Amino acid sequence: MTTLDRPLTRTTARRGTTGRTVWARRLVALAVVVVPLLWASARTLGGGVDLVNTGGLGLVDDLLGKALDPALDAQFLAVVWRALLVTVAFALLGTAGALVLGAVGGLVLSDVAWGERPGRWVGVVRVPLRGVLVAARSIHELVWALLLVSVLGLDPLVAVVAIAVPFGAQTAKVFADTLDSTTRGPLEALRVAGARPVPALAYGLLPGALPLLLSYSFYRLECAIRSAVILGVVGVGGLGQELVVSLQSRNWDEVWTLIGAVLLLSAVVDLWSTRVRTGLAVASCSDWSSGRTGAPASGSRWVRWSAWALLPMLAVAWWYADVSLSGLFSERTRELSVRLGDDLLPPALPPGGWATLSAGVLDTVAMAVLAMAFAVALTLAIGPLASRPRRDQDGSGAGPLRWAGWAVARLLLLVLRSVPPTVWAVVALLALFPGILPGAVALGLYTGGILGRLVAEAWESVPLRPRAALQDIGVPRPLAGLAATVPAGVQPLVTYTLYRFEICVRDTAIVGVVGAAGLGRLLQENLNAFRFPAVTTLLIASFAVSVAAELAGRRIRRSLAA
Repeated sequence: MTTLDRPLTRTTARRGTTGRTVWARRLVALAVVVVPLLWASARTLGGGVDLVNTGGLGLVDDLLGKALDPALDAQFLAVVWRALLVTVAFALLGTAGALVLGAVGGLVLSDVAWGERPGRWVGVVRVPLRGVLVAARSIHELVWALLLVSVLGLDPLVAVVAIAVPFGAQTAKVFADTLDSTTRGPLEALRVAGARPVPALAYGLLPGALPLLLSYSFYRLECAIRSAVILGVVGVGGLGQELVVSLQSRNWDEVWTLIGAVLLLSAVVDLWSTRVRTGLAVASCSDWSSGRTGAPASGSRWVRWSAWALLPMLAVAWWYADVSLSGLFSERTRELSVRLGDDLLPPALPPGGWATLSAGVLDTVAMAVLAMAFAVALTLAIGPLASRPRRDQDGSGAGPLRWAGWAVARLLLLVLRSVPPTVWAVVALLALFPGILPGAVALGLYTGGILGRLVAEAWESVPLRPRAALQDIGVPRPLAGLAATVPAGVQPLVTYTLYRFEICVRDTAIVGVVGAAGLGRLLQENLNAFRFPAVTTLLIASFAVSVAAELAGRRIRRSLAA
């Protein structure tokens, strides 16, 4: 249960009774939204700089003109099929690595796993481990890939490790929270009976937590597919690399074929993941995003077959991607790692000094603010239609037009979140000059697809009684649904907007790498020029901005819950 889901206590209720307090909170909330948005708009649109690249509008027209004429020749389809398999292999192996790291880290961080008196070494290890995990997940997987390429070259292992490290850090946190929230009665009974620590955990704690752990594992695989496509930018292979090459070559028919492959892959994985989470009574991505996992079921036959199918799939993925761990332990890797470490330290300012660094930070924040504004606008426009129609209490259901609108809205959200933000950014840079705006548009479209899905799934759980009551007094069904859903839907919209803003700040590095503004572009420029001390400074700045956004979001959520 999130902070916003807690019932009002007596103290909270008394605080909210005075009109002055209510209006003060409303004004503060309005200022928190409006002031950053006005500032970001002024920073983006001010200065008299041209925004629209009229010379590139013809390219956008050419791109759209090929939408109904994709490349379907056998030779190119074979390339697409191989790239799709590589993307799936990277996602599977990266998720497996993340789960291994998450399991180890989660056990170390879990309080329940160690009892009331954990060993001294546990306390010593936990503090630095928490810091390492925060740093690892605050750096985007694309940045990890760029750094790993400097050591491993264009090895498939780059994509696997780049997914495993930040995902593993996030998984460790979720696994620890899941273990700590699991009923501990069986575990305590085994401990009292004298069972050893490992068997006590295996038989007393893990069975109760396993459905939720398995559900999150499939959710993480769903996210890894999108990340594997994004990592194609660095040249390690897969659908993302083919997309970037086709875009740069202006082979628009190939672009549409590749986008279709990405959509098909995303749809299959989404359906599979949703089916598994439904069987485990964790039926939506919004559950994991908010921490509301409910009471898990024991799992259906589909869940068990899916779990068993992953083992041979991992073996095939390892073989097909030609991944070898020997690259991590070779003498050349050790030498390059030591050299990279020496090059990265001590940190130094990028060319232009503090002015360039501060401008990059401000551009990053402005881009994230505008991207979230675009994403919220898309969510408000598409989200109500994307919520699955439900039957009224009298058994009557929605008509065919409503179901058609739901299908179109869901498909649109799938397109928005499946196409990587790097691809959205490349397309935006055809029509817009490099700067904050193309990056904000690209991230806004991508984040809108994710935010719209989260909010739509949350709105599906809104009680139907208010709508039925309004219909009973003669209010038309569409208006009754709107009036009953909007007030109750504000809370999840605010919650997920703050949640996605924290991630959006981190994701600005993606669009910066392909030419937008912010710390991502500075990072790419300094990596290309081998100015590694400046890269260190930029990574520290990116880490600080990400942590600041996370702390600010947490503070706002707490203040809204007060």
